[in-house]
Amino acid sequence: MKKLKTALLCLSMGFITVSCENELEEMKTETLSKTQHVAKATAIDQGVPAGLAIKAPSALVPFNENLRELFINKAVETSECGPTEFVSVQNKYLMPLINDLYAVFGPAVYADMFYLYMDLNLYAAYFDTSEQYFGENGEYTNLIKKRKRDLEKFWDMPNQIQINGQHTATLNDREKLADVFEIAGVDITTREQALAAADQILYLNTLSPYLPESPFFAIDGFATTYRNLIVIGDGIVEMLSETGVEEDIVWTGILAHEWAHQIQFKNMGAWYPDGIAADPAEATRYMELEADFLAAYYMTHKRGATFNKKRVEEFLTLFFQIGDCGFDSDSHHGTPLQRMAAARLGFELADQAQKQGHILTPQQAHQIFVARIHTVL
Repeated sequence: MKKLKTALLCLSMGFITVSCENELEEMKTETLSKTQHVAKATAIDQGVPAGLAIKAPSALVPFNENLRELFINKAVETSECGPTEFVSVQNKYLMPLINDLYAVFGPAVYADMFYLYMDLNLYAAYFDTSEQYFGENGEYTNLIKKRKRDLEKFWDMPNQIQINGQHTATLNDREKLADVFEIAGVDITTREQALAAADQILYLNTLSPYLPESPFFAIDGFATTYRNLIVIGDGIVEMLSETGVEEDIVWTGILAHEWAHQIQFKNMGAWYPDGIAADPAEATRYMELEADFLAAYYMTHKRGATFNKKRVEEFLTLFFQIGDCGFDSDSHHGTPLQRMAAARLGFELADQAQKQGHILTPQQAHQIFVARIHTVL
């Protein structure tokens, strides 16, 4: 049962696929202290506390793309693939978190509690209309504002995209938690009930040093047609930066990638009138690699992020790090080598342009990608 629940947990997050696959056997054989479990699990018996159930994200949130989603389905053609350094970083945070949740909540509940915290923060980031900040202490807010202005001008999309930050601190904010329970809570009809549910979360936070501080609770990164929204979590940036890529490059790379998805959504009918591919995994991989290509084109361009050679190498490494080997997944984003190749193609398009100041239209860039994707695969 423990292995099954761990597998289900792993399948919920696209970015940690390889990490979970590597650690299933370790988690199956690891034993937890019965004394520790009894001492810590004073508030939880055999179910999620009453009043904390929330609706499944799919019931309220029409995501078009989310970096943590992963659903098993058909396979794409296998290519060379292997774990990246990002896997080690994920393991460093994932294993202590899962082991502690298991000790606190027990085998029947720990996975449900993980999903609850993940989904609460997903909803919070999705529906938040307050003033946004980026980075745990807002240290990247000015960077994101600048990149937003640059991307609007570069792709001729003024005032079209909303960007929200996702923070673990939200899970310690009584009012914001209550807002989420009002929207998504099961059988919650009043503000008083929502606040009571929020108070339960605040209490649960005291039972573990990983609640809600683990970066996995701010790992979302997605683009959606709802409000033309992009969400970037502090957690995914933190973990990616630990692979050696500078944080401002991670922020820029993820934002540029998600912005590229917004371009795809805007041109879906014209670019893919008959669909992208019959196989869902192949279709997802195609869109992800094109988003890497468009992002790298912007990041390299003299009128885009203007990255120099050293920084170009770092963002190529970034796209390599976030590749995955989930060939059996509808959410397969491309292998590390394929993602780096797609990004390099975008870099070369900008770097080798005869007119360095000229910006291709999204349509022109798309046509080039269609003609050259075979070099990526």
